[in-house]
Amino acid sequence: MEETEDSDALLVLTEMVLRHEDDVAQMRTEIHRLLVEEEWRAAMRSRHSLTVECLNTPTESAWMSLYMHGSDKNFLNATSLTR
Repeated sequence: MEETEDSDALLVLTEMVLRHEDDVAQMRTEIHRLLVEEEWRAAMRSRHSLTVECLNTPTESAWMSLYMHGSDKNFLNATSLTR
């Protein structure tokens, strides 16, 4: 009789551990999703844009036009050296 009680207790404990591991895995997945979503939102808030002055005609090289006619601010924004 004692062996069956021990076996039952072991089965219940094993089931609880497996359920706990599943719950932890689900929570880790959810936390990862939330972190990625928050990082994406932060990236969208802080994105840098080129100003209209550095736009050029399609026949010119973009880098040469930026180098010859763009301001330092436009160049730094285009190369992301402001970070």
